[in-house]
Amino acid sequence: MIDDIGKFLSKLPPIEKLFGGAWIITWFLAIWGYHIQFFLTGLFCLFLAILLLGYFDEKKKAEIPAFFSMDKNTRTIIVQKIHEAGLSWDDHEICSGSAMIPSGLVREGDTITNCSGNVALRHIPTNTLMGAYNFE
Repeated sequence: MIDDIGKFLSKLPPIEKLFGGAWIITWFLAIWGYHIQFFLTGLFCLFLAILLLGYFDEKKKAEIPAFFSMDKNTRTIIVQKIHEAGLSWDDHEICSGSAMIPSGLVREGDTITNCSGNVALRHIPTNTLMGAYNFE
């Protein structure tokens, strides 16, 4: 065991090199320590600001403002449920196919009539496809 310690000590560099290396490291930390600390503090503050502003919050899923059902026999689409108060028919458009959209506010039981083709209904403000209905 003493022989192992002797081998280990013989592999160590001379004390002058150890002190020289320690002096260089100390000099580097003395000169750059403040700047590194300032940089890391800035990064922490930036991370904290991002957290407080909510950039890492879970994104809210867009909720469809209303639900519709279709009746192929009468070629109509009927409003079943509304989730957004004050929803207007002016905020909707037929993207494909053809249909007659009512006017005024959307109410449960309102009917889109004269549907033909593949009717796609879009909510314009949120650019949400409300539904696609095949009347062919």
